[in-house]
Amino acid sequence: MPETSLPTYAIISPVRDEARHIRRTIEAILAQTHLPSEWVIVDDGSTDGTQEIVSEYAASYPWIRLIQSGLQGRRERGSRIVEAFKRGRSKLRLNPDITVKLDGDLYLPPHYFAWLAEVFARVPAAGVVGGIGLVWNGTEWIPEKAARHNVVGYCKAYRTACLVDIGGLQSSMGWDGIDEYSARARGWTVRVLSELSILHFKQRGSAQKWWRARWEEGVGNAFMGYRPDFLMLRATYRGLVETPRVLGGLVLLGGFVWARITRRPQVPDPNARAELRTEQRSRIRALLSGGHAPPFAPPLSDSGPAFWMDGSPGSRVRRDPVPVPVAGAYDAGEEHSHVC
Repeated sequence: MPETSLPTYAIISPVRDEARHIRRTIEAILAQTHLPSEWVIVDDGSTDGTQEIVSEYAASYPWIRLIQSGLQGRRERGSRIVEAFKRGRSKLRLNPDITVKLDGDLYLPPHYFAWLAEVFARVPAAGVVGGIGLVWNGTEWIPEKAARHNVVGYCKAYRTACLVDIGGLQSSMGWDGIDEYSARARGWTVRVLSELSILHFKQRGSAQKWWRARWEEGVGNAFMGYRPDFLMLRATYRGLVETPRVLGGLVLLGGFVWARITRRPQVPDPNARAELRTEQRSRIRALLSGGHAPPFAPPLSDSGPAFWMDGSPGSRVRRDPVPVPVAGAYDAGEEHSHVC
């Protein structure tokens, strides 16, 4: 493959009360071998010093900006986070090749976005790409409880053309599943890169009471258009493996049933619903037959970015040297060649 620049990317981070972790996340981005063109951090009413930490870095790196969400009321998983993301995206000064939704409590290795961008460059159909999530259980880092074919919601990279094609993100619980089914229904592929790990310092939904998180998840599953039989299997599994045992699964099921009985609206994309139900039917059949559902995208050529970046001719471990940005070196009206 001829030597060309990696695709550009911009990051949008909806955050609230991340003072304990956000410095680590910012340092991880500053250490990237392929830097973003912009990073818009959208604060949603932090009271713990998050804004002060972000402002400290923004003063030295003008491609990092802090804005306020302007949203009122209680912060919830789903709709409010998406609304903050949309506000951040509306404030981008440049039009990146890749748009990233990134939480403020993560650590990513320095090569993360270089490898990610290389996948987008080599696979024109790649619409959504991300690594695998690891969470701390008090003793060790363990895989996030997420389907192996779905990109985790706290670190999702979209080809911007794909994000536009699906009409942006849905402001609802389940947005981080709807986006992928909408993309696949339109011919885009979703790529989960097992060679890239993300350390997630807060478990999903940890800021909420467990019962509210499970109820909202059930309502979100109904909005997505889950098959009832698949939802039953999901609720049973979650009730067995997550605390509180049984109750969590029952509350999830209750939220789903309530949403269906009250005829709550479903995602306004019939193609996405059809894609989701087709996948769930395939997974049920595989479960009953004792096998595995077929992959939803062909394997990456030459085994993926861990093998592409070997230092041989054509390998792009690191492009041109990337200077550390300094205050005053950024012109908002000019796109830098090294995308910093």
